Amino acid sequence: EAALQLGACGPYAARAMVVETVCNARIASLVCLLIQNAGLVMLMRYSRTRKDRTMFLASTAVAMDELSKFLLSSAMVFVNFHRGATTKELADSLEGQKSFAVFVRQHVVTRYSLLMAVPALLYTVQKNLLYCALSNLDACVYQVSYSAKLLTTALFSFLILKRTFTPWQQGGLFLLMIGVALVQISQVTETRKPTGEHPMLGVVAVSLACCTSGFASVYFEYMLKRSQDFWVKQGQLAFFAWVMAMCTVYTQDSAAVRESGFFQGYDFIVVLTIFFEAGGGIIVALVTKYADSIAKNFATALSLTLTTALSAIFWEFHVSPTFLAGAMATLAATYIYQNSAPPLPASSTARVAVALAVLGMLGLVSRLSGPGPAPVLPPAAPPVV
Repeated sequence: EAALQLGACGPYAARAMVVETVCNARIASLVCLLIQNAGLVMLMRYSRTRKDRTMFLASTAVAMDELSKFLLSSAMVFVNFHRGATTKELADSLEGQKSFAVFVRQHVVTRYSLLMAVPALLYTVQKNLLYCALSNLDACVYQVSYSAKLLTTALFSFLILKRTFTPWQQGGLFLLMIGVALVQISQVTETRKPTGEHPMLGVVAVSLACCTSGFASVYFEYMLKRSQDFWVKQGQLAFFAWVMAMCTVYTQDSAAVRESGFFQGYDFIVVLTIFFEAGGGIIVALVTKYADSIAKNFATALSLTLTTALSAIFWEFHVSPTFLAGAMATLAATYIYQNSAPPLPASSTARVAVALAVLGMLGLVSRLSGPGPAPVLPPAAPPVV
């Protein structure tokens, strides 16, 4: 029907329709990225800090997340197969045997795919570390601190892939290191810590998660370059990560599972958190297809701004000058690294300036309202892991 409409139109009208369709897809993908970035962090933080419910096991949440990713990746393989968008080798193997068992046996659990167990183990450890970090850090502090994975990814890219960086990119990485350090200092030195939270433990957890994320990302990129199908590799990674996550459940929380069940503490919020995490891969794929890195930076900046605003509203997060300086440095460093060739486009600079201006307004409002009297807190409880 769309082809008939394009044929019925003149060449200029047909071109306008194509441009409009691409623009709508780009806007939709960026909106999804914004909602996923901000929503996932806020949901994880809320689900780990509720006091009125039984706390769910982070290990089981990671297992369900990876199982969901595996099923989604497998579904995308078959969708692309029916659309004729798969590689010839994959299409030939699935032709006449369009079953899930055949796909798993021939393309997921193979001798070559065992190499994906390395990043799968790292991603499993990373997910558990992130739940620990969000149990002890404010959502916006976590989001800025986790931006340091760009630094570790660049380091492992240099060591493993022999990638070189321009002077602008090197400067951006140095600025990123300063920005993340300022944000983490602002959290560790915060005097009004909620009961039971240990910011230093959260900082250590998110720092280790950045290291595992950096190495796993570079390793996955190296493996992806040796294969043509993105979703098959995603399925392999998710399958082995699910196996590793189930091993973690057995070794770490087997007693709790036997006592209260695998899904203890689960409710709509926990299920929604898992859904947001599992859908991240598809959203990243859509953004990669329809948007450029500048637009992704803009969505990331807006998600950080939204997370900061919601944290200030719901968790009384105080935007200190140290946090504000660190957040602005982190956003600027990310932009410089991914768009390192000067001069910078005027439209792109304006987008980043808007995001930084919103962060500045939040900081100004917070400073004008004052920190308020510090509440008297009971003795700290043991760390939440």
